[in-house]
Amino acid sequence: MAKKKLGRWFADYIDRSTKSCRIGSIVLVPLSLIVAWLTYWIIWVTLWIGFRPLFDLSNDAVGYLSYLFLAVMFTWRFLRGSEFEEEYRFSGENETGTVTLNFSSTTGNGWVLLFDSGAAHGFVKVIALLYLTAPRILGLALMLHHKANRLKQMDVPACSRVIGMLMRAQGRVPVEKIADEFPEADLSQIIPPLGDVDGVVFLEKDGRGLTLAPRFIEGFDEWAAES
Repeated sequence: MAKKKLGRWFADYIDRSTKSCRIGSIVLVPLSLIVAWLTYWIIWVTLWIGFRPLFDLSNDAVGYLSYLFLAVMFTWRFLRGSEFEEEYRFSGENETGTVTLNFSSTTGNGWVLLFDSGAAHGFVKVIALLYLTAPRILGLALMLHHKANRLKQMDVPACSRVIGMLMRAQGRVPVEKIADEFPEADLSQIIPPLGDVDGVVFLEKDGRGLTLAPRFIEGFDEWAAES
């Protein structure tokens, strides 16, 4: 009975998460265009004040340069986003043979890295905030769109079995132990998708492992108490 309850709750949780990602991606696209339009005029005024007198530029030239600068900002932002794609590989054995899993550091809540200007100087951070906000918003919209697609394709019943194991453990569970617990399962279809579930935490100390955030467990407990 407890397994069925967890299965129903987790299916509903994934459905709500998918819808939230869809709505977020839809809302953020027009928002990024509005911010891009405002950014264009910020760039235009900056070039008009700082460079037009020096190079005797026309207003049209300032406009073209502003478009070019904005395009460079979008391109640089998306190319830089690939820096956060770090792969981790786990290999093990189960009944189906060798199991190889690939993980990315941008799973789960990793999208917040798009809003991190790093350890740059304070002035650089201000410039990044002004000129890179629109690309970041559009990047977030795309990431939410892809995340929604992955959540939609998730094998929810199989993943809920792993969630149940993590619930019972109340702590870190090594990937190897999950492989031993479900020897017949295709872990490549179960473990990596969990990285998109807010509340599932991937740990790297002493080998790759998984655990659940307290708020995730509390959410299920509250639902179970009411149902």
